[in-house]
Amino acid sequence: EAAVLWRRGLDQTVDAAPTEEKRKLYREYFDKHAEEECSEGGAVGINGTGLIDFYRPPNDACMFVAILVGRAMDDEGTPSAPSDDTSKVVGMVGVKRGMDSANFPMDSEEQREDYNTFSIWKMSVAEESRGRGVGRKLMAKAEEWARDEESSVLDGVAAKKRMRLYTANPIAAAFYTSAVGFVV
Repeated sequence: EAAVLWRRGLDQTVDAAPTEEKRKLYREYFDKHAEEECSEGGAVGINGTGLIDFYRPPNDACMFVAILVGRAMDDEGTPSAPSDDTSKVVGMVGVKRGMDSANFPMDSEEQREDYNTFSIWKMSVAEESRGRGVGRKLMAKAEEWARDEESSVLDGVAAKKRMRLYTANPIAAAFYTSAVGFVV
């Protein structure tokens, strides 16, 4: 379910592109990226199994998944009676050290700065769960995890921790700025 959810988030980014030319460019890039990421050995993996391997210690990364356990919600967000048939993944967010997936040789100030920055990856919330606080709760857990990580010491100096994100999705940008308080 997590892989499907993440791919739907990519589709939202494509659909929100301002021009047909951008939509085509994004579609080509994201289709290739999703194929790589959702394949065996990719960071998402087949059916999301790669998330377990990629987003766990000692990889300096963590994945939070929101699961609606055994309850459906009505339009007002009120849960129905429990049912195993309705349990499903409704959101996910990855947080990791650094702005890319490379290892961290500390050869330059830029690499040290990158190592001390945490970034958001694979943020997705199921369409029917948007506007119900799932994304805010996931982001709060991601920020908490980054804050709680041990202080890094590089060259004998304690490192400052920061979080950054980048999105080409204007819907996601509005969420990050208004609901979470980030500057995109």
